[in-house]
Amino acid sequence: MEKTRRVVLYGSDLVVSTVGANLRERAGFQILQIDPLLPDALQRLDAAHPEVVLFDLASTQPDFTVAVLRKHPGLLLIGVDLKTDKMLVMSGEESRLLTTDDLVQMMERGQSRG
Repeated sequence: MEKTRRVVLYGSDLVVSTVGANLRERAGFQILQIDPLLPDALQRLDAAHPEVVLFDLASTQPDFTVAVLRKHPGLLLIGVDLKTDKMLVMSGEESRLLTTDDLVQMMERGQSRG
């Protein structure tokens, strides 16, 4: 049985709506769209308990990502920019930092993704 992922589309612009329309055509996703201009947008995001939040890199405030990841460290944030055909993937994944070797290991792991 395929796992269903809860995905919040954070935005109402053409970029987010287009990505959402494409995702709705695929099985395995439960999609909810939240307009960030609503006064209770972040509360709606919290209440949705998403596993993934998609947003438009060009129109979302940078402090949004830090605030959301601090509150929901297991969340996967994906910012899309259709003008440059790129996406920025952020995770609140935590790791221990006890030594400089721990830090170096994390940096080396990050290089292998790129």
